[in-house]
Amino acid sequence: MTVAVAVAALLAGVLIGLTGIGGVLVAPALTEFAAVPVDRAIAASLLGFLIAGIVAAVAHLPGSGLPPVALGILCAAAAIGAAAGATSLELLPAVAVRLFIAVLALASGLHALLSPRASSEGELPSRPTLAALGLAVGYGSAVSGTGGPVMLIPLLLALRTPARAAVALGIAAQLPIVVTATAINAMASRIDFQLGGMLAVLLALGTLGGSAAYRHLSGRATTLSVAVMLVATGVWYGFVTVRGT
Repeated sequence: MTVAVAVAALLAGVLIGLTGIGGVLVAPALTEFAAVPVDRAIAASLLGFLIAGIVAAVAHLPGSGLPPVALGILCAAAAIGAAAGATSLELLPAVAVRLFIAVLALASGLHALLSPRASSEGELPSRPTLAALGLAVGYGSAVSGTGGPVMLIPLLLALRTPARAAVALGIAAQLPIVVTATAINAMASRIDFQLGGMLAVLLALGTLGGSAAYRHLSGRATTLSVAVMLVATGVWYGFVTVRGT
């Protein structure tokens, strides 16, 4: 593992702890700074998110007040979507996957940068909507190695879901996505367990730090910082992907 990858993993963990978003940084760092093939980078990233996801869940889910039935529907749908995504990963062109990751980072960053301050009012999406979101986000996360929140949280905010509920739902969906996709990636022999283990430690350390800071930092300032990082990552990764084709 290179120093650049280690720094990216720590930073991703901090961002996950702060906002639930940040996992999109890891796969690009692996492919560009460590020359890891894109499918292997995605598999190692998802394995790495397992511990970080548990840490973030412990920090954000207690007291969130999420209805158990709605939470169960989202998580079940996310697991099904992740299974489909991990199964089809090798069928997708590497360049298309890389561009999808770049667009995902850019779109998530722009949404956070340009959207007004998230409201604390509003309702959770309906159960059918949560199921549809879970399927789509599970699939997209498994083929991009992003874990879930980076896709789900902006979608939930666009549906006027209260900000804290959106973050909690995004973090909750991450666990079934990561577990399901990792199991399929392991059966397909895509995972470098040593690399995934090192990523897990770095991501967990970063997430602990980000979760501790979450209670003390300005919500809007934190969101803007994350947004700028995501936009920069999307532009950079899209550029190097197009340049290399």
